[in-house]
Amino acid sequence: MILCKIETVSFDETAQMGIVLLVEEHGERAVPIWVGIFETQAIMIKIKETHFPRPLTHDLLKSCMEKLGGKVEYVLINDILDNTFYAQIHIVKDDRKDILDSRPSDAIALAVRVNVPIYVNEKVFEFSGVNKENFLKDQKEKLYLSYLESLEDDDMGKLKH
Repeated sequence: MILCKIETVSFDETAQMGIVLLVEEHGERAVPIWVGIFETQAIMIKIKETHFPRPLTHDLLKSCMEKLGGKVEYVLINDILDNTFYAQIHIVKDDRKDILDSRPSDAIALAVRVNVPIYVNEKVFEFSGVNKENFLKDQKEKLYLSYLESLEDDDMGKLKH
């Protein structure tokens, strides 16, 4: 298990999905995980410390665990099969430990709410790991190209002869 942190959360215009970039704590390898729009928002809401008057889904899950005396120890992006990531939420209550199967997006959204470590199995890095700097550079280029493609002819002005 490799300790990771969230480097960035961005939006892939082409896929119409969010991207959570997990980077190993002491290294340059990263794992980009594409997640749904709502899950992207759930993660960003907590990272940006946005508050809502009513609990959102992952806030409710956090409250349920606390009320029942459970505690999240960590989350683990444990596998990738057929281009689908799998995750686990490791919880403890008294002397009992349990593992909940989860989508990575839900595990990450919960992890940022309860401030626990996010781990990634080496197998996941081997299959889908990328160099952090190269990935971030590619994302900036895609964003710039997407912006240019969205411009109308009038936005650029007309060439004069």
